[in-house]
Amino acid sequence: MKKTLTVPNISKSSKQKKSLKKALKLTDYHNIDQYAWEQPNKHRNVGFYMAHDNKNIYLQYNVLEPEMVAKYQNHNSPVYKDSCVEFFIAFEQDANYYNFEFNSLGTCLLGFGPDRHNRQLLDSKNIDLIKVNTKIKRILHNGLTVFKWKIFIKIPLDVFSFNSLQSLENVTAKANFYKCGDELSTPHYISWNPIKSEKPDFHLNRYFGDIKFK
Repeated sequence: MKKTLTVPNISKSSKQKKSLKKALKLTDYHNIDQYAWEQPNKHRNVGFYMAHDNKNIYLQYNVLEPEMVAKYQNHNSPVYKDSCVEFFIAFEQDANYYNFEFNSLGTCLLGFGPDRHNRQLLDSKNIDLIKVNTKIKRILHNGLTVFKWKIFIKIPLDVFSFNSLQSLENVTAKANFYKCGDELSTPHYISWNPIKSEKPDFHLNRYFGDIKFK
């Protein structure tokens, strides 16, 4: 069963820069909690807020996890090996989709194509248009010291260079949202919309949920 997500338009709030993050937090919170390949960890919790202002997509991921790795500092490095959050999206009826992948430092891997094996990486100049802010701290959770980190992401329409989007208003899309960590001591692969496959694979776009930008 595919999930649906309506992305609110916060264009009025985004005109006041100081209130942007506050406006985002007033939107619905979406849990990334679909474990297709391992059992849930009581010390790991992930979710996100999502909004737009016609010209930008705003995302904030909130992550709680018992281990955090952040090795990669150059864009288009394999950040999925680190503690990583991801956002895959295909606009309208496009068979191709963008994969946005961020580690807790804000380093980004960004590609475009129809499947896992046919990806075209976008260049660093394009990625540099994305604004990212991260916050990391240690906290005590259920008797264990864990990492609590947030990443705020602003993606302008110009980043979607393979589409001709003039505005996000009333646009439809297919998307999924993920949390992973391929080279953590205990790898994990979690999604927003459920995935059915024998092995972890976030590039199965038939399992993307339905997105509607208001």
